[in-house]
Amino acid sequence: MTKGIRLLRMAAALLLCIGLAVSIIPVSADAASAVVWDGQSELKAGRTYYVLDTVKVKTNITVPSGTKVSVRDGGMLKISAKGRMTVYGELSAAIGGTIINYGLLKIKAGGKLNIYGTLQSSVSAEIDIAGNMTVYNRGLFETSSAGKIYTGAQLYIKGTVSFYRSSDVKMSGTITTAVNSTLELRGIMAISVGGSIEVNGHLTVGTASNVRCSGTLTLTDSATFTRFKPITLTKSGKFTDSRPVYEYRDMTVDILIDEPDVLRKGVDVSWAQEEIDWKRVAESGIDFAIIRAARGDASSPGKSKPMAEDIYFRRNIEEAQKYGIDVGVYFYSYASTVAEAREEAEFFVNAIKDYKIQYPCILDMEEQYQGHIGKKKLTNIIDAFFEVLMENNYFPMFYSYKSWIETYLDMSTLDKYAVWLAQVGDEVTYDGGYYMWQYSFTGKVSGITDIDDKNRTVDLDYSYKDWPSIFRKYHLNNM
Repeated sequence: MTKGIRLLRMAAALLLCIGLAVSIIPVSADAASAVVWDGQSELKAGRTYYVLDTVKVKTNITVPSGTKVSVRDGGMLKISAKGRMTVYGELSAAIGGTIINYGLLKIKAGGKLNIYGTLQSSVSAEIDIAGNMTVYNRGLFETSSAGKIYTGAQLYIKGTVSFYRSSDVKMSGTITTAVNSTLELRGIMAISVGGSIEVNGHLTVGTASNVRCSGTLTLTDSATFTRFKPITLTKSGKFTDSRPVYEYRDMTVDILIDEPDVLRKGVDVSWAQEEIDWKRVAESGIDFAIIRAARGDASSPGKSKPMAEDIYFRRNIEEAQKYGIDVGVYFYSYASTVAEAREEAEFFVNAIKDYKIQYPCILDMEEQYQGHIGKKKLTNIIDAFFEVLMENNYFPMFYSYKSWIETYLDMSTLDKYAVWLAQVGDEVTYDGGYYMWQYSFTGKVSGITDIDDKNRTVDLDYSYKDWPSIFRKYHLNNM
């Protein structure tokens, strides 16, 4: 916090204590005309207003042309459900400042909305933009609202902008994203004739999205793209992909989106199920099995558990395939550094190299201490593991629990990888994309759980793609 802002707060508090109205308070040369705003007082032309604490807009407020309202570090501006804020001048959220919209926020032609901090707009709100909006490097704009981006409006994104699944936006203006920025289209986005989106950073089209383009959508040569739903182009719509020629060593969900959905039943097994009668498993109607191939170095003080193959791996994969069951493989990770992740992946590749793998090659990460490494470092670790797989022509997939994924991972950067989701129950409540679902830890399958009098169980799974056909098509996984 700048010295000037601290002085401004102290002065405001002192005046309130002695019962005086807060008016123009000189704090520094660049903020000589700044006024602390309470969210209710009329805003006068040509003034600069600061929001330093939490204030609520409950009525109709207009920001005149030439007037600036800045939500400073630690400040919060809430537009209530019955509130309305119309901006002809400039509204901004500084780093550390937050704007929350439950009502109506309108940026008129000539008006500016600058986000260095955070702007959130709720599902019951509306946000209309006819002027200019900029989301800066550390800025975050999240909206679940209905909204319009009018002709002549310009949105420039350097940070992160997320249109969530309940959002419903009609745009005829322009959105331009910078390199290293993120734009997520997870709800309804209708790009009308004359409207355009130019992506230089990362674009995600979500699992529940409905993107309809009658204008133009362009991916430049610096763009990256993750899509879980196709973009619908009308007769006048144009989609341009200027990225370098796609190399299938980058085996992301991009190759899955246009493949048909299928439903198949499977199990996942390890040493814990001991010796399995795979002939009986096949006769029970199981289509596929995900088999643990190996685990990382689990040594700890007093324990020596170096990296190793699963003791039943080779028997399981050979017997399952012998009886016509398609197989995928997984590696249980203990990595906490990029170097360890690469070492694990190389061990994994060496273990599976002699087999045709009909289902994905999976990184299982669920240790609690790994979750506390930090999202950025964890992303680098996962990327490093998968880079080794892709370098060896294996299709990667990530496995963990719903809560682990939502708590510890930045899926805005990792959603390019296919996910195998663990969530026990009758339905999935995870918002992200997934291609396999582990829905039970207590399944009973002939040949696994009834081969002796031990009270065994097995994990049960669904798969939603015809993986063997996809891998044969792209010559992946030794297929």
